[in-house]
Amino acid sequence: MSDLFPPVPSTPSLFAEPCATRVRVIDVETAGQRLEEDAVIEIGSVDLDLATGAIGNPMQTLCDPGGVAINPHARKVHQISDAMLAGAPSFAQALPPFAGAGIYAAQRASFDRSRLRLTGRWLCTHKLALRAFPQVRAHGLQSLVKYLPLDLAPVRPMLEGLHPHRALYDAVCTAVLLRTIAATLMPRCQDVADFLERAERASAEPALLARLRFGRHKGVALAEVPDAYLEWLLREPGMDADAVFTARYHLKRRSLRGARPMPSPSV
Repeated sequence: MSDLFPPVPSTPSLFAEPCATRVRVIDVETAGQRLEEDAVIEIGSVDLDLATGAIGNPMQTLCDPGGVAINPHARKVHQISDAMLAGAPSFAQALPPFAGAGIYAAQRASFDRSRLRLTGRWLCTHKLALRAFPQVRAHGLQSLVKYLPLDLAPVRPMLEGLHPHRALYDAVCTAVLLRTIAATLMPRCQDVADFLERAERASAEPALLARLRFGRHKGVALAEVPDAYLEWLLREPGMDADAVFTARYHLKRRSLRGARPMPSPSV
């Protein structure tokens, strides 16, 4: 596991301040258009204290899409109707309460970050879950809720009246996921600051896939994919960045003297 969550080289500071441990776990629902044409229609968040594991401060708001049409497929997923959005604040009016957290986390954070444009450090729970739980059969949020499984009983009051793919519901589930990731990976770190440094770097890199999503080895654990196929991935133009990053990682690992692929534990 340590090679999936390696330390980040750093120089200790004589003037280091205490590490912030609060992470704002956030989720958005949108009109489902391309980034340049999209509109946020709901924001939800909770705060997770990595030091204590406490989850609190739930916030949620609908947002007026400002005339942007809601894609029928997106509406089918989040089930937010035009009537629900009537009288909702604009995105600019709705955003300020969610700003200023310092550290944010989201499932597939690049999506939420690009829509919210909030400054701060960002963690991606999808990429971190791939490193913490590579053996799980799927790493979508609700798949992780089911297959890890995640215990949502302590946060049920926050979920009341909601369903998956509503912003607050998904933010709460993501907070439980991040707490579970931290419990798995933190023992390999010096402290919370070290965990955050490693997690931020892993979140900024392409995803380290547990299994290929395509081709003759689709669904096969990467440790079991032949070198020749991984080398082909690196040569193929236009290949998915996550697949290239993952192939390069495994080939480098295998090239180390004495390194052997680790068997994947069953779920």
